Amino acid sequence: MSNAAEMPQALSAAELQELYDRYAPGMYRRAIALLQREADAWDAVQEAYIRLIQSASDFRREARPMTFIYRVTTNVCLNMLRSRALHDVAAGEDAASEGSVDALASTECRDFLMKLSRELDERGLTVAALYYLDGMSQEEIAQVLGLSRKTIVRDVQRISALARALGEPRSVRGGGR
Repeated sequence: MSNAAEMPQALSAAELQELYDRYAPGMYRRAIALLQREADAWDAVQEAYIRLIQSASDFRREARPMTFIYRVTTNVCLNMLRSRALHDVAAGEDAASEGSVDALASTECRDFLMKLSRELDERGLTVAALYYLDGMSQEEIAQVLGLSRKTIVRDVQRISALARALGEPRSVRGGGR
């Protein structure tokens, strides 16, 4: 962390510690919801925290820090899911879930996001996660990502058409409009 303290416009060591103490639990909850593996979730928290340190000046300009942290954590997790999906396909694995019946909808949604990860760019996959997994409205997604509602409406329409073409499971129907 001494390297981070030397960066221009960097956060101080005390600020970094406070940032971690304050936001790591929420980052972990987000990561475990997406990745459903404890070790992967902590890896994602660490990677997201590193990215936050590297983009300290962007973080400082963000009006709502949790929005920025949420976006970074989600992107890290989605990239991990994309890598996992590519690895699983290459290894010929069948990603059958061993979760409880209560976790079935979440597992179906995560597996469906893994399918979408093969077809979408990073922003599209982030929109899909916020829409399908979190059940956010298009307005909420626009606010979280800092994009216009019109852009999100177009993205959701494109993603929804792709989802139908891929055989969208009933349990992962999108959130509010």
